[in-house]
Amino acid sequence: MSPLDPARMEMAAVGDRYADYCLWDYEPVGPTAGRLRQVSLLWHSLACAGADPRLFAICDALRNGLGPGRSVWGAKRRDGVTTWEFYFYDYARLDRTVSIERVLGILAPFVPCGLRYAGARPYFMFSLDLDDALARGERGLERLNIYVGNPGSSVSSGLSYGLTRDGLVFDNLYSFFDAARERDAIRAKTACSAHLDMPGLDLDAILWPDLMTCGVVVVANKRLCDSVYFSRIGIDGLIAFLDRLAYPPAIRDFVRSERRRLSHLLFDVGIDYAFVDGRLTVTKSAYYGLL
Repeated sequence: MSPLDPARMEMAAVGDRYADYCLWDYEPVGPTAGRLRQVSLLWHSLACAGADPRLFAICDALRNGLGPGRSVWGAKRRDGVTTWEFYFYDYARLDRTVSIERVLGILAPFVPCGLRYAGARPYFMFSLDLDDALARGERGLERLNIYVGNPGSSVSSGLSYGLTRDGLVFDNLYSFFDAARERDAIRAKTACSAHLDMPGLDLDAILWPDLMTCGVVVVANKRLCDSVYFSRIGIDGLIAFLDRLAYPPAIRDFVRSERRRLSHLLFDVGIDYAFVDGRLTVTKSAYYGLL
């Protein structure tokens, strides 16, 4: 763990944007004066992982190049290792201003990327993974994730594809549900899985009751697992999530100690899960915020 530069504890200011991990805006749920910006959790996550200073510089370049509140970060934890994924939205699609070309141009001084994707295709979001190896120049940017809409269904949904030098491969289907009004549909979608042994599985082991008070639940069907995301939870929900998954004490202690200064925000969290050796297992988890 590296010490966190006090300047990275960013204070909320008039005019700040408040939005969830889909960049859908919301009104803060409490007073904002004297409170922290969500990006402070990203800086703390990087410091806890002892991230290379160049990774901080890449994040700064992305925010400076696109503007604050124009992209989303996710701190992802798998097998005790944290990496970070960054998501870039532009719902104008073909009339987008936040394009793959623009973001790769911002990243070019730090990391090479030979991938190209046609701007004439109606993607509304793409993402990429960053870690120390990339920041140190030990690997290039070898994969982008491309997201497109999925019209024609009563359930709001989206599709994601992985883009590598070998081409485009379909990855995931995401289905969005109102957590309060569509409980039965959420449970039905979760139970309809290629990765779960049914019957006998208590779905509350996936749809955690203390997080089902969120605003939106997203169920994702993936090639090697399924996922559920709880969007727009409060600070106590984030604390419960980190505790349940036994995140490093430094992460949990920080969020708990800053509870008051984070209480005006809403958060998004998610888990990947599958049966491993006959047991339901969380294989990856993540929490998200605005850059």
